[in-house]
Amino acid sequence: MTRGTAATITPRESVVLSTVIRGYVDSAKAVGSRWVARHSGLGLSPASIRNCMVALEEKGLLTHLHTSGGRLPTNPGYRLFVDQFMKEAKLGRRTERTIDETLTSQRFGSLETLLDQACVLLGQCSDQLSVVLSPRYDRSRVDRIELNQVDHRRLLVVFRMSSGLERTVVVALDSEVGSDDLHQTVRAMNTRATGKTLAQIVALIDDEEMRVHLRGLKLSRAVFQGAAELHNGEANDHFHLWGASNILSQPEFEDPRTLKSIFRALEEKEVICDLFEPTRHRRNVCITIGEENPVEQLRFCSVVAVSYRFGEFGGSVGVIGPTRMPYAYMAALVGYVAGAVGNILVRN
Repeated sequence: MTRGTAATITPRESVVLSTVIRGYVDSAKAVGSRWVARHSGLGLSPASIRNCMVALEEKGLLTHLHTSGGRLPTNPGYRLFVDQFMKEAKLGRRTERTIDETLTSQRFGSLETLLDQACVLLGQCSDQLSVVLSPRYDRSRVDRIELNQVDHRRLLVVFRMSSGLERTVVVALDSEVGSDDLHQTVRAMNTRATGKTLAQIVALIDDEEMRVHLRGLKLSRAVFQGAAELHNGEANDHFHLWGASNILSQPEFEDPRTLKSIFRALEEKEVICDLFEPTRHRRNVCITIGEENPVEQLRFCSVVAVSYRFGEFGGSVGVIGPTRMPYAYMAALVGYVAGAVGNILVRN
């Protein structure tokens, strides 16, 4: 879609395009001129509507499967509709209440449990494949390090982060824990590690000044090991996926080869990250249609996603489905779920 093409579409053609998209999304069938004439509100005859549809097809915004059949939107047609003519949708109080009550009425034992529930809820409300990308903490800075003895050979290393989060890891030791060593290590590590990220703390293990500062304190190795374990885990992306059966129910994916290609792509962790990582810090809903997707096997699909935020951290909430998607409703739904998740995280 070029800027010139978008600029030449007439108000009448925009109504016809929007009506064809609405009819095709609802029915999954090519839309005829008689149906558009009845539902467009333009008061035009089917013949006049056909002329508009021909013009839209010549501009690459509509296409047809059969010469005498109805029209259906192309991916550029969807893009033009989303960018210029799509109106904001309302979820309705019933859907909003379901989301709020489901996510706020439970006490979640962990962040990942909350995100898992949000993913299930989004998939159920959207009838699409839902994805929730967990936040990454690798840029968070340490406020304080604490060491707690689990038993004589194990140590609980606690990193209290500037975001208010607490990161913990149990580290096994080669020798028994001495109380004097423990207190001295805490003081020494906090002197140099406060205000640094986990990655920066890991890097201190090769710092000559740090070695002199620690004066051979053996328990410092447990702190470095704990920081490395947490950093390596948080540098990887974690996500929740729900609703594979929703893809199976879409008529666009009845071809077994297409379906196999999609599921094979979704089995690759990098694919999900490639699709949703760009939206991790996007405050507005991002809609990626068909060939705009970076993953070749998902060129039959669209992605609607937005970030949820709490403090300096963020993750993504979104859906994957066919290009024949009610984009306005999906944008409203994804945005509302992301907002609900963000609000819960801020409060807790």
